[in-house]
Amino acid sequence: MNPHAVNLAVVAGCGDAKANLFDLARGEFHGTAFCIARDLFITAAHVYEAAASYGEVALSRLTPGRQQTQTVREFEVFPDIDIALLRCPNLWAEILPFNFDPLYYLTDVVALGFAFGLELSGEEGESHVHQLRAFKGHVMTRRALSMVPSMPPGYEVSFVPPPGLSGSPLLLPQGNQFVVTGVVLKHHTAELEERKMDLGLALDAVELLAIDSTIVGGSLAERVFGRPKPTPRTRRP
Repeated sequence: MNPHAVNLAVVAGCGDAKANLFDLARGEFHGTAFCIARDLFITAAHVYEAAASYGEVALSRLTPGRQQTQTVREFEVFPDIDIALLRCPNLWAEILPFNFDPLYYLTDVVALGFAFGLELSGEEGESHVHQLRAFKGHVMTRRALSMVPSMPPGYEVSFVPPPGLSGSPLLLPQGNQFVVTGVVLKHHTAELEERKMDLGLALDAVELLAIDSTIVGGSLAERVFGRPKPTPRTRRP
């Protein structure tokens, strides 16, 4: 796995979609995205919405020596699961296989993304440094993401996602390879009276199978993953 080819930065700024140009030097980083099919990418809905409120949205592969940035041409937002689908043609990215089996307590998981991804390299006028950072932890539990029955199932993970990591794939190590098992969403603080616990929330990848998308012309289960579309079900914590 080439981490720079799997994880794309979600940036906003000034671009010209018709001319296929984007000024990355003036871009504002908002999060991470990854590719699930040719020209089709996924990130957290709140990442895309924050970027869209700032300027034109683009995805950028920041592979050293092979940087490429493309503006997003189409998008769909699914706020109930905090997911956005983005169509971004001609942006090359590595596509990892998915694992839709549920994870259990203490399963090791990994995430890579652009947490605090843009840093100044020093003196004014010098170039920016794009930082790809890796996080490792384990599954704490599987539950409704906000303990509300209408919310989809996901995972509490032991690392707390900092700003910029949202939208990155939650990866399950399998030997020397990785498979996608979810989507990192956000930092959450659980509170009970005067006690607090900081944790990370990630969407269970199985929830992606239920998405009906106008961009792909049907369900992601059938069109992207080659699986039967799941039957509707009542979500429970």
